[in-house]
Amino acid sequence: MTRSDTLRREIAGLESKGAGLTKDQARHQEAANKAAAAASKKRGEASRTTSDSTRRMATSTAEREEKKAADALKKVGEAQAKIAANNKSINSKRASLTTALRDEQHAKDRDESRRQQKEKSEGQKRDREEAKRRQAEKDHARDIARLSRSTTAIRYIEVHPPKPEPLRVLYLTANPESVETTKEHPDGTVETTGVWLRVDQEVRQVRDMLKRTKYRDLVAVEHLPAATSMDLLEGLNEHRPHVVHFSGHANALGLLMENDQGTTEGDDLDFGLLARLLGATDDPPRLLVLNACESLTGAEDLLQTVPTVIAMSDSINDASAVVFAGRFYAAIASAQSVASALEQAKVAMDAASLEGSHLPEARSRDDVDLKNLVLVSPTIEGGSS
Repeated sequence: MTRSDTLRREIAGLESKGAGLTKDQARHQEAANKAAAAASKKRGEASRTTSDSTRRMATSTAEREEKKAADALKKVGEAQAKIAANNKSINSKRASLTTALRDEQHAKDRDESRRQQKEKSEGQKRDREEAKRRQAEKDHARDIARLSRSTTAIRYIEVHPPKPEPLRVLYLTANPESVETTKEHPDGTVETTGVWLRVDQEVRQVRDMLKRTKYRDLVAVEHLPAATSMDLLEGLNEHRPHVVHFSGHANALGLLMENDQGTTEGDDLDFGLLARLLGATDDPPRLLVLNACESLTGAEDLLQTVPTVIAMSDSINDASAVVFAGRFYAAIASAQSVASALEQAKVAMDAASLEGSHLPEARSRDDVDLKNLVLVSPTIEGGSS
């Protein structure tokens, strides 16, 4: 039984009690009126008679009736007090009922929202499982195709250590196929939901964190928003980055880039083609960071042209991705090794009670020691010491 049902039952009981008290009041009032009338009549008889005995008898009877009237009026007063208290209780219960009905409606709205969210989550889970199944089939087909094609499709690139200079980071973000919906609840609150990534917030967080680091002048971040595959190629030519960072959507087959037509449909960039693209330059990057779901599956191809890859082993949420990126580059700009920067980012995610600190993983060639891989050197001319 709900709180409102209990209150309705209690109000009905109080209203029934009030009706009984009203009847009692009327009954006592009627008795008082009758007794007062009888007393008045006897007082009249006593005043008119010449017989002492008759006068005494009439007076005695009048006094008894007057006492009855007084007792009845006292009961009328008591009934009125009880009626007033009962009405106060009814009003209090009705106020509580209004609050209970509002709370129950809010609870229903929350339950409905949770139910819809659960259905959505279950649907997304089924979609992910189906995507993984299809992906496994595609991976199998891709492996067969890779074995059958020439081994020169992705050439192994030797990346030489860069000359002492500020670290250049090419930061690409892409958020195609974003969808946003707004729902107004009966209580007037508005809920906005959607499928989009907070990639702009991530870039701002990275830049804010870099401003606080000791060697901030030794890190240059070049941001390419709404990036296409050709933006990446042009960015490699123009900026010759030491680090390439991608933040956006991905799956086990590749990245989802923006398209050149400017529509909401994204362009797939599979990991094999991404590896070739990164290797199609005289100065390949030393580090590739893929802040995107399930991107770790591309590490095998990407290590052919980039000596170190950091990517996500499964789906990562927006908040975790933002904290990861900010803390990772703050550590890099503090002259920490890549291994320590990755660990600091994971610790920050745990400290913020965020899920997914196990998702960022590093893959590197056999000749790369991440504990000794320091990308920012304080000895560079112009850097702080």
